[in-house]
Amino acid sequence: MGVIKIKLADYLVIVVLLLWGVAGFWFNWQAAGAAGPGYARVLVRNRQVVELSLAPGKQFYYALTFGENRQHTAQIEINDGKIRMLPLTDDLCPRGVCSHAGWIEYSYESIVCLPNQIVIVFYDDVRAGENEGIDSVTY
Repeated sequence: MGVIKIKLADYLVIVVLLLWGVAGFWFNWQAAGAAGPGYARVLVRNRQVVELSLAPGKQFYYALTFGENRQHTAQIEINDGKIRMLPLTDDLCPRGVCSHAGWIEYSYESIVCLPNQIVIVFYDDVRAGENEGIDSVTY
C-alpha cells in the first residue's frame, strides 16, 4: 500500500468546503432568529382553539380551558414576542414538561403537553392554515 500525500490544493478544497458549510449554517440561524413568528396557534386534541398575536411590546395572559367538559384551565403568557405555558397542577401534568420548556420565540420551537394534548406552535401569517398540506390544484 502506498502512502497518500495531501497536496496544497486538497487543503484549499477542504477549507473552502468547511467555510461554505459554516456560512450556510450561520445564515440559516440568523434568518430563523431575525424573522420571528407573527402568531402562535394553540391546539387542544389536534383542534385549533385560538390564534394569539406575538406582536413586540405586548404582554398579556390567556386562560385556556380544556378537558372533556372544559373543567381545567391553563395559563399562557405572552410577552414581547415570546410565549410560555405556566405550570399546571401535578394531577393534570405530572412531569410539567410543557412549563419547563420556558419561553419560546423562534419558529422551530414548540410547547407540547402530552397528558392534556395541548400543543403551541408558531406560524407567520394568520391565514397560513387555510391551504396547509396542498401542493397544487389540478382541474
